Amino acid sequence: MVVLELKLPIQAYQCMAILRRVSKNHPIRPTVERDLRSWLKGYYGERECSYYLSLLPEDQYYIFHGLRLTDKKAFQIDLVILSKRFIFMAEVKNLSKKLIFNKETNHVTKEFNNEEEGISNPILQVKRQKLQFVNWLRKMQMQGLPIEKVVIISKPTTKVETTADNQQIFNELIYAESLLDKLEVLEMKYQKPVFSKRKISQLVDLLLAHHQTPIPNILQTYKFSKDDIITGVLCPKCQTVKMDYYSANWHCPNCLLISKTAHLPTVDDYFLLIGPTITRKQFAEFTHIKSTFVAGKQLRALNLTSNGSKRGTKYALPKNQLLCPLDEKEINAYTIPTK
Repeated sequence: MVVLELKLPIQAYQCMAILRRVSKNHPIRPTVERDLRSWLKGYYGERECSYYLSLLPEDQYYIFHGLRLTDKKAFQIDLVILSKRFIFMAEVKNLSKKLIFNKETNHVTKEFNNEEEGISNPILQVKRQKLQFVNWLRKMQMQGLPIEKVVIISKPTTKVETTADNQQIFNELIYAESLLDKLEVLEMKYQKPVFSKRKISQLVDLLLAHHQTPIPNILQTYKFSKDDIITGVLCPKCQTVKMDYYSANWHCPNCLLISKTAHLPTVDDYFLLIGPTITRKQFAEFTHIKSTFVAGKQLRALNLTSNGSKRGTKYALPKNQLLCPLDEKEINAYTIPTK
């Protein structure tokens, strides 16, 4: 059973929002485009694993994608699978061509198109995540289940190389197509249930309750000003900025589209780029609605969480869930302009 669905990372949405909302010649664009490619690549790698996970019996496993918890510091695990016998956790890597592991330094090099680049060691990364997860489970008084960790390489064409005296790393690395075989081995290793059905259900509830989906401060991440952000409602058809609002509809002066919901992605963009809360005045300024009364009416219709009263009311996304998340078709169709 998939308990926590695989979703496009919020940082990818932020990068997309920046590219929509800064000028075409803004110096930050190349960096954002590069980072967006990275986030999309990671998502596609995890989606590759999802295919194999869909073949598992639903009543035997609880599957979490992108589980984010806090043990002193926040940590995120790409994949967690719970059963009454064990916990399986994995860091998923979607990397091309070749990975080279150096035993002496624990350094990992990615080689692609005759170029080399150092990357974080995913084996050490999942090791740290396991330590944090164990500490978190202990605090929740849920220790007892054995925990197995592994790095999953999503592409079968990715070659992993190391020296002859470092072959043990292949006990901690698998390819996505071997995921079901790995779980079968663990089923043989742990044949006796450790948790009852009730206790595993309690753990599932705890994980969901403590799962966090914060929206990072993107202005701070990329060190640019909110004054650089182009405001206004984008036409969903032609992407023209500054649709006009009148007669209870949004009107595009370019393609003449009329819409009642064109402002929803703009509200998402505000939360993605500006901050966690919005007032009716801020909403009016960002969407270019002339009347704060109308802006307040629009905000109340969105069923956002609210705090305060009258003009001081601040609105927020419930649990940071976007109003207009992309579906699979939209993600697949998304392309990053190249120069």
